[in-house]
Amino acid sequence: MSGILIATLLATASPKIPAGFSSGDFLYSDCGGSRQFVVEYVAGWLDKWNRDEYLARRIFTEVVPAPKAIVNSAYFANSVGVNVCVPVGTTAEAIGNTLCTFLDENPGIREATGDELMTTLIAYKYRCPVP
Repeated sequence: MSGILIATLLATASPKIPAGFSSGDFLYSDCGGSRQFVVEYVAGWLDKWNRDEYLARRIFTEVVPAPKAIVNSAYFANSVGVNVCVPVGTTAEAIGNTLCTFLDENPGIREATGDELMTTLIAYKYRCPVP
């Protein structure tokens, strides 16, 4: 019973993230300053991407050999960016700087979400070479 109470209190006391919190405009507003938020956003996005990619690869290799399941897994794997190769040693700060440059050079896309912008930027800049 006390576990339920604690969970309820934490759920009601946790700050809520407002809609549009990570828009391109919001990210760009930090580009002229310390860029701390941009770098932290990029680091969090990359951590999430790594986890999604791991899950996509796991699903793809463990899926029961049914054509529909394989197609669904392939769509999921593609949607989380399996075809992305961020070089070892690339820092969140370097990608954050690239994101700020991208936003500066493309003001018309700043209304997009941070996720859309990061997905576009990473897929464009760090696409895996075709074998």
